[in-house]
Amino acid sequence: MPSFLPFGRITLSRTARRGSLAMLLAFGIGIVASFALARHRGARTTARLYSAAARLDALTDNALADDRRRAAIAWGYAESLRLGLESPFKLIESAGRDPRLTTEERRTVAWALLAHVIRGESHELDPAVLDGLGPVDEGRVASGEQHLRLIQGAFELSDDTRAAELGVRIAYSLAVAERLVDGSAPVLAAEAAALLADREIARREAVEVVRSSNGGDPLDEVRRRRARRGFYLERPVLLAPSAAIEHEAISVAATVLDSLRAMRPASAVSDTIGESDRPGIAVTLAPRLYAAGAQLPSAAPLAVTVQRYLPTLRGQTPGLDHDALARARNAEMLIGVTQAPSRASAGNRALRQAVGRMLLAAAVSMRSLAQETVWFPGDSVASIADVTTSTGVADISFDRDVPTEWRPYYLRSLADAIRDLRRVLPTLSLAGLHVRFRLHSPADSALAMHDPRTRTLHLPVFTAGGTLSHELAHDIDRQSAVGQGLAGYRSDIVARAEPRLEGGPGGRVAASLRALTEELSEIPHTPSAGGERPAEIFATRVDWFVASALARRGISSGFLSAVQDELLTGHVVHPERLRGGTRSRPLLDALQGMTTVAPFAREDADPSLETLLRWSLAGPVDRRVAAQILRGDAQPWMLASPLSASACGDIGSGRASLVWLAADSRARGWLRLRARWTADSLRPPWARATLKQAPWSETTSQRRVAALRDYILMQLVPSTELPVGLGAYAAPLALRARCAG
Repeated sequence: MPSFLPFGRITLSRTARRGSLAMLLAFGIGIVASFALARHRGARTTARLYSAAARLDALTDNALADDRRRAAIAWGYAESLRLGLESPFKLIESAGRDPRLTTEERRTVAWALLAHVIRGESHELDPAVLDGLGPVDEGRVASGEQHLRLIQGAFELSDDTRAAELGVRIAYSLAVAERLVDGSAPVLAAEAAALLADREIARREAVEVVRSSNGGDPLDEVRRRRARRGFYLERPVLLAPSAAIEHEAISVAATVLDSLRAMRPASAVSDTIGESDRPGIAVTLAPRLYAAGAQLPSAAPLAVTVQRYLPTLRGQTPGLDHDALARARNAEMLIGVTQAPSRASAGNRALRQAVGRMLLAAAVSMRSLAQETVWFPGDSVASIADVTTSTGVADISFDRDVPTEWRPYYLRSLADAIRDLRRVLPTLSLAGLHVRFRLHSPADSALAMHDPRTRTLHLPVFTAGGTLSHELAHDIDRQSAVGQGLAGYRSDIVARAEPRLEGGPGGRVAASLRALTEELSEIPHTPSAGGERPAEIFATRVDWFVASALARRGISSGFLSAVQDELLTGHVVHPERLRGGTRSRPLLDALQGMTTVAPFAREDADPSLETLLRWSLAGPVDRRVAAQILRGDAQPWMLASPLSASACGDIGSGRASLVWLAADSRARGWLRLRARWTADSLRPPWARATLKQAPWSETTSQRRVAALRDYILMQLVPSTELPVGLGAYAAPLALRARCAG
């Protein structure tokens, strides 16, 4: 018996190996078959999507008289997608539910929109929008096409689309410091980069939607993802970017900035938009689309943006119906009033630029509403009593001229916004607060208003969206004063140094508000920025604090706050109110003395990249020293002392390198400005080199750039032994940046 054991073991071993091999082979075949089946299903779904796109074209091309209204609505969806006026996935869900279309038309339009997104046929940008930004060479200016190609190229430098978008913003801000481009360039470039980034992210996510639907209806997958705020496209990523995004963005910025330095005006540009589809259809359908849009509620970001651009457009676009444009308050109305004249005047580049800039700004402003739930008149929502109970407000009323069919939309928007606000301020009490929806603002310039006497929020239905966080911050401020037996807003009272605020139970809040007031004391009081009352600044900072906290959770609450980021601030906030940073310890301390702040919102965060960039570009420079450096006769004592080896380290491509780039750009800007001021016949070699005028040598200008850059970095380091605030955070970065010189 023992003599047969080895043979038996060998036989069992071979059998086991064969069985394992067979199982592995079957598993592999199963995986291959699954992939093949998934690919087949995906290809079949994609073919159906493209077929729907062709049917949508036919629907708008061959519309009969009795269904032209529906054809106009279908065309409006296609145009909204093309112009990027709403989130593609929100448009797809809206088209799939729109009661104004037939069942078959809903499916056709929704599927067609998804097909266009997959093919990258969304978020179209007219190059004329970027005309006139610079650089200027011999009286000629670089064209919008050149800037558009440069911005598009930035997205090839990084796999992270949001990092590339942020890199473009940084590069154009630095280019302004170098006096290469116009001061308006950073915002326009940021808006263009936002549109192009959204197109690419939407395309990738649309492909994933089709893949995840596994042969089923992709519209169901779109609805599921939107319900859980699952689309990356719809998240406010750049309001709270990760360290990885920032690191990659700085690297992209350096490359884009080099391209801007090398840019020279092209010899000619195109005067046409290209195959922009079917101007005759636009003329036929635009009036019907405008009328259909008038039945829908206002999209406040778009409505306010249109009003902001209207004075400029009146003088530059004689072909537009400016009265109709003044009433445009949502995407359908805006398309209805702009697209027919724009198509008819495709060769008029000035008109294209004026209208295009408004459309671009409107499209970017609408990103704050990307996560909004789809709503149509007739959708059931909670009653006034239900919303009053859930929000805790005393009552909600509508003026008689507010259309009855719109009221459920605003009730739902209010309830959703307050629910999101309580994620950040969980115990916020609104007991005794009255909410009044109005058709028009009680004050000419107010988007919304808080009345402290009656404790009433006045919310005009055309403009109130995005203002709620700001107005509720006023209510928090007011109730804090009431708790101390004071009249008015507490932030205003503290700014006047009321003696009754010293000491006592409210002393901590008063000290925090006073510190916040002192922190904001250097904000310029400009006519464009409006009256900078402490109460307004406090409300603005609370608005940003709430929006930033929600952004870290991937939430954008468009009716609550229109905030996007510190460059694209939204339609509510003037950027000057954000100078010095959007988050501070005094603000958090003051808020915690007034209400509870959620733990995740209390987490300390480093200053934003935009704040750091502004700080780096705004440091003091002694003009006398700078002039001596440019002449080449600066004394050693004027410059920085040598750095020790321990102070230096590899600055890498992180925040220290951003500080270095800012100082370098500022130094180059000084050289370029002085060179331009010097008469051609008197320009020294460094000035001719700066302006690229022959004969010239890079050495003379680069030596002065390096010396001036090092001096600027030295000036960024606080002279006090114990710096505080942003200086304390950024000084080590400036020291490390000097090591790269």
